[in-house]
Amino acid sequence: MAVQLTPGDAEKNIGDIEAARDRAVAKLQKISDTQHVMLSSGWQGDSATHYGNTSNEHNEVFHGIINQLNHIVELGSTHMRSVSSTDGNS
Repeated sequence: MAVQLTPGDAEKNIGDIEAARDRAVAKLQKISDTQHVMLSSGWQGDSATHYGNTSNEHNEVFHGIINQLNHIVELGSTHMRSVSSTDGNS
């Protein structure tokens, strides 16, 4: 069984993957923005400090997720374009 992927299909799939990544990045940014608003509202005390520390940890994880998503998009795009190019030359 051969893999068949036209350049048009590849670009559509790449666009879908990029859109999914962009939605995830937007959601993560919204969470980060909400955390920032909460922490800059004058909230003080042990709970605020604890939440601030947890929030920083979450943001580091979010950035790691975004980096992984970007890598997946880049790698997937390269592979799909390669397959579609090869299919077109067969």
